[in-house]
Amino acid sequence: MKCKLLSLLVMSTYCVGAAAQSSVTLYGVVDEAVAYANNAGGAHVVQMIDSFHWNTAFGIKGTEDLGGGLKALFDLTSYFNLSNGKQFRSDSFFSGGSWVGLSQIDYGTVTVGRHFDYSVYLLGNTPAYNATFFFTPANADHMAGGYIDNAITYRSPTYHGFTFSAMYALPGGSTDLFNRGRVVSFSITYADDRLRAATVATKINGTNFTPTLAGMKSFLGQQVAPFRSYAVDAQNIYGASTSYRVTDRLTGQLSYTYVAFEGFGHYESIRGATVSAVYAFQPDLKLTAGYGRYGIGSGAESNYSLFLDKFLSKRTDAYVAASLASASGATQSAALYPLTPSSTSRQVAIAVGVRHFF
Repeated sequence: MKCKLLSLLVMSTYCVGAAAQSSVTLYGVVDEAVAYANNAGGAHVVQMIDSFHWNTAFGIKGTEDLGGGLKALFDLTSYFNLSNGKQFRSDSFFSGGSWVGLSQIDYGTVTVGRHFDYSVYLLGNTPAYNATFFFTPANADHMAGGYIDNAITYRSPTYHGFTFSAMYALPGGSTDLFNRGRVVSFSITYADDRLRAATVATKINGTNFTPTLAGMKSFLGQQVAPFRSYAVDAQNIYGASTSYRVTDRLTGQLSYTYVAFEGFGHYESIRGATVSAVYAFQPDLKLTAGYGRYGIGSGAESNYSLFLDKFLSKRTDAYVAASLASASGATQSAALYPLTPSSTSRQVAIAVGVRHFF
């Protein structure tokens, strides 16, 4: 009887020790806004916009300590539409990413599965990108998220503030159902107490793009059919961004992205430069002012944005945003993503919303 009790005690001690070395976390965020636009497709609209300030999602992530600085880790994230409860993509439950990998403290992290490409690293240095209206038209540079299937990634340890990341996706896997080719993506990031910077390069062979969302009336020599998705031979994304904390209250930012499309025997690009500043009146009350200038094919668009954010707690904030898009060129309409483009060269929108982390 004593032997049995001793065995149970040893097993219990082992299980407690194992549990202490592993963790599984359920996490997520819900974000919803009500927006008014003066002109969306020729008329003013009032509509709900899901994921206006942050991607609405829930996920499960976990780690297991394997000893010697080696860990196993995984992450499964599902995006959904808070307005109607539907999955963000009907063909993919974990549309926000699904991967598993190994991490070693001295050598870095290797993962396999579905990942975002590295344009997302630009986002941390661009505080004005806190609302969908300020993103590059049609999210052409993937800063709002571009996901890659069948990907193998490596992330180095951080040396003196610098981190290197590389990704290779096997042919047939990217964010779109129609992707036909391989993907490569690289990034170098830097961070210290005041300065943050990132540079990225991504090449996607064979993907789809919807030029209407960028306000484009022609694309790669084609007359654009409203909301039609066009298969392109390649989408190449290059970008750099930096932010600097000037004082405890004020942070400034600069960014530039260049997106090149190839298809139908033509070449077309979308170029974007942004500048913004965040001022904290109080730790729980911040105002962001931003300006973006985009060259879109042979047309252009300017974007002016104000965003006031009030934190009600560490996990909940309420916000109000105002944006103006001004387009020029015969091939360009004003477009505040993801609204329907304006029928004129101007589009003004105001949004009020709430975000909650859990």
